Amino acid sequence: MYDWSADIMSDSWNARQARAKLKASPDMLVCDALMDQQIFSGLGNIIKNEVLFRTRIHPESRVGAIPAKKITELLREVVKYSFEFLHWKKENTLKKHWQAHTKKTCPRCHIPFFKKHTGKTRRRSFFCTNCQVYYT
Repeated sequence: MYDWSADIMSDSWNARQARAKLKASPDMLVCDALMDQQIFSGLGNIIKNEVLFRTRIHPESRVGAIPAKKITELLREVVKYSFEFLHWKKENTLKKHWQAHTKKTCPRCHIPFFKKHTGKTRRRSFFCTNCQVYYT
């Protein structure tokens, strides 16, 4: 049975339910939480990197340490970016809009991005240690 309330592009997407799932896993790294299809169905590695960059959250931050206001921002940005992603993909301009994924330099700080295989999923994360806050 498919849970449409976890599908980030569905009309049935339920941000409160996603927030409750995040709250129930305070020790989970945010990079793993975003890749968890039971919480964010449809979200992939590119979206993970871009959303974390946009919200200025370090991928190895613990979910329970991220302030509630930042969680709200994260939930909003996940949906917003997913629809932008689809639009750009259809236009064949997706890569042109990436700010973090596969990039070598932070466009805000103009310093090198870190590239690291993070979390249990060991997926590539691209992040700036200057402007993306590490919540521990």
